[in-house]
Amino acid sequence: MKALHYFNAVALALTATFAITLGVVSLMYWFHLDASPRMRGEWSSVGTVTLIFGVVSALAAAAFWGQWRGRRWRWIAQGVFVVGLVIGSLLIRAILEG
Repeated sequence: MKALHYFNAVALALTATFAITLGVVSLMYWFHLDASPRMRGEWSSVGTVTLIFGVVSALAAAAFWGQWRGRRWRWIAQGVFVVGLVIGSLLIRAILEG
């Protein structure tokens, strides 16, 4: 149980960090969209990846909170998080491969 709790904590920390960092990058892109045609082309990809990390981060937070507090719904949250992590990974891979 401890290992799963640590996994959830690490996954939450990493996904939240990526979501916040990409959120700042998205803001920078938004302010400088007219600086380069390439930025306008990449804007949708950056926004989509940011959204994916945000959703996976929320799922990780739910799984972490459920495990930490021993809630009845913790295994449902854990399952949804793992499925979301796999789907998010596949989506990000597909976006980056282009």
